[in-house]
Amino acid sequence: MVNLTIDGKKISAADGETLLQVARDNGIQIPTLCSNDGLEPYGACRLCVVEVQNGSMVTLETACTYPAAEGIKVRTDAPDVIKARKLVLGLHLARCPNVKLIKELAAQYGIEKPAEHLRMENEYCILCGLCVRACNEVVQAGAISFCGSGKDKRVDSPFGLEAEDCIGCSSCAFVCPTGIIKVRDIEKATEQMPAGEVEIGPERIIENWNRNLKLRTCKDSNNAYAPEFMLNRFCKTMDLPDQFFDISPSYREFPVVDEDLCVGCGACSDECPVGAIQLRERENKEVRSNILTTHCCGCRTCTMYCVRSAIKVPEIA
Repeated sequence: MVNLTIDGKKISAADGETLLQVARDNGIQIPTLCSNDGLEPYGACRLCVVEVQNGSMVTLETACTYPAAEGIKVRTDAPDVIKARKLVLGLHLARCPNVKLIKELAAQYGIEKPAEHLRMENEYCILCGLCVRACNEVVQAGAISFCGSGKDKRVDSPFGLEAEDCIGCSSCAFVCPTGIIKVRDIEKATEQMPAGEVEIGPERIIENWNRNLKLRTCKDSNNAYAPEFMLNRFCKTMDLPDQFFDISPSYREFPVVDEDLCVGCGACSDECPVGAIQLRERENKEVRSNILTTHCCGCRTCTMYCVRSAIKVPEIA
């Protein structure tokens, strides 16, 4: 543990915690645009700057990347901190004057419009990097990245063409703070062919990355629920059976074992992709399958391999 002071408040923090984490855990709010608990600290937006006094040295540091250290004194509202944040928000407001989040943050710091010497643009991407980092760190698809530099810097697919590695998970749209990443699910997508319009079925479209992906349909509900490309990749990378995603998550139920039909052959246990079935010996020494609901994912693979049809799935009311 380390002891530090934030805005005059003495605080104890765990080793390895950042100033942003420590502040938030103690009810001290620090604004940020590029921080997300599920991603590694980035420090790109510079909005979370704080004043750090370490001995006789006083510096401005990004709270999301600066580790809590013994004896330091931190100020989140020092004059230089406020000045730095206003400068950052003024630049963002000039680049993205119509982004709601930017306008709200700017208003909190008394900024109604950017400085006159700044050129006004009409962008909606604030270059926070959340989408790129989510795609690379969490999804590990690496489908999008930053390209260009300076005023020409942007997030894009390779060469501005279709992002062929995009699995259509929509993580980029989920973490985007401005809503500029557009994902649409179409129930009956069509394509123009020389012979006329052809229906290709349910499809997910990620407009920003020029990506169109066919959606898989749940065999129980007949509802489209996830891109085929994504589910096939999951099956391959996690060594799952092909039928693992035949049923959508909302229609999965824990199967039950009819012990009068079960003979304890173990076929279901051998084929369960998540290790949720064990053989259990009853009081009369007979062996029967036992499904662990804490592990079961409801994929129904066991029902396919049960030679006695002893494993059944309850009907959804």
